Amino acid sequence: ATGRSVEIEYRARTHGNVYRHMAVRAVPVPDASGATVEWIGTMRDVHDRRLVEGQLQRAEAEQRALLENLPNMVWMADPDGRIRYQNKLWDEYTGLGGDTGWQQVTHPDDLAQATAAWESAIAGGEPLNLELRFRRADGQYRWHMVKGIPIYGVHDEGPRDQPRRIRSWYGASTDIEDQKRALETLAAAHQRVSQFLAVLSHELRNPLSGVTTACELLTRTDIDELQRSQALATMCRQTRHLQRMVDDLLDTARVTQGKIELRREPTDLMVLLQEVRMDNLLKAEGESVRLLPPSGPSPCFVQGDHARLRQVFDNLVSNAIKASAAGQAVRITLRCEATQALVEVADQGQGIAADVRASLFDPFVQATAWRARGLGLGLNIVQKIAMLHGGSVSVDSAGLGRGTCFSVRLPLLDDTPEPQAPKAASRARLLGHVLIVDDEAENAEALAVLLRMEGFTVDIATDAEGAISMCHATPCDVVLCDLELPGALSGHDVAAALRTQTDPPYLIAYSGYGQNSDRQRTAESGFRAHVVKPALLEEILAVLQDGLRRKHASEAL
Repeated sequence: ATGRSVEIEYRARTHGNVYRHMAVRAVPVPDASGATVEWIGTMRDVHDRRLVEGQLQRAEAEQRALLENLPNMVWMADPDGRIRYQNKLWDEYTGLGGDTGWQQVTHPDDLAQATAAWESAIAGGEPLNLELRFRRADGQYRWHMVKGIPIYGVHDEGPRDQPRRIRSWYGASTDIEDQKRALETLAAAHQRVSQFLAVLSHELRNPLSGVTTACELLTRTDIDELQRSQALATMCRQTRHLQRMVDDLLDTARVTQGKIELRREPTDLMVLLQEVRMDNLLKAEGESVRLLPPSGPSPCFVQGDHARLRQVFDNLVSNAIKASAAGQAVRITLRCEATQALVEVADQGQGIAADVRASLFDPFVQATAWRARGLGLGLNIVQKIAMLHGGSVSVDSAGLGRGTCFSVRLPLLDDTPEPQAPKAASRARLLGHVLIVDDEAENAEALAVLLRMEGFTVDIATDAEGAISMCHATPCDVVLCDLELPGALSGHDVAAALRTQTDPPYLIAYSGYGQNSDRQRTAESGFRAHVVKPALLEEILAVLQDGLRRKHASEAL
């Protein structure tokens, strides 16, 4: 009626009584005056096409729903690289609209490289794979891994000498900031451990070299008494150095596992600092460093483990001496503030660079100038012990060559304790019969010689069966027993067998195992004390005296 062609679609019922979509197109036929005289039309069955179109629409809706809810920033681009779609995570991440170009949120230092990589991928039709930083809505730049692949048309391959045509690009951007930080942390830890192993190797070889040389010298018959004394002094000094390193390693393990037990008691920090100064005075004089007397109030009490706190300040003072040049001074200052005691150990020496200070208390970390002068564990132990006391430790330095100041803060004791009565005079030394049980015959014999020189009667057994037999044949006062012994029985079996005697000896475990769990097990086995190898003779004598006094006291009841 309008004189224009008409296109309509409707559903028509077929002879099978099924409705199908039909497309009708009618074209008007005009006469000479232009009036429509008839219509010519066609009818096509488009039902299958409509079904396919519906499936495609549903598939597209499902795809969009999937893309919008992926945990990655997904994007699509035209063949020329123009971004035509970005999912909602892009908007949420950048805080900008979906039409924001990726170049606008790329870190300036990464933009040129990223642009070149994208243009190269487009030109060559190769997958895109790069890392760059995008700016988050809060302004922070975070690393992302960006991947993109070209999608080719099904019928676009053409002749072999013609390049395939790209229909679009599909890609995703994944935030990898946390992974990169974790990898950097792991790499730094690996580097510190590698450096630690190198330093440990160096530090162990130095004292071992001194011990080896001294041993070789002592085997000669043509040395004089002075050379012999010097060799023995070297062995003692280097052995103590080795023991200190082993103690540091064990302390680090105990601290890391939370197995350090503090024996808290009222401790006057001024008295403790004076002890630390006296212990380090000879070392300072040997380096021509002035170790000044500690200044500050006295008394100044904290509730702490005297031995562990002494370890803290001994480490800091010893480090300050090492860092100082001849003629420079090390100052120890104590202040009692409102609720805290502040101890500062300051030197005028080599100082610490700013980039090192942040990680100085991490295990195995050392300033460059300090490498090969320790294991890098001391300051980590200092920090952990201070924290166990409810305190903290910090470091300040104006830079290389400008000195360093370590500050330790500890909670003050609320009430000043009453002064204690003077200790009674030392009791007379007790002597008795000692049985050493150790399969290392040379070590056992050396210890036996030392104890005999102190006046003890000493026997040696090298296995559990021999120890039990000897104690039954000749009762002894104290048994100093290793735990790992050859044969079916261990040191624990020795303790279990001997503690049932009518008059059992005082049982002391003497072992390289020194964890809390080891001490608990030896106590359960019947041992009354636990000494960790290697122990100084003074420590062994002290535990023997304690054992003899306890045994005599029980016999007097």
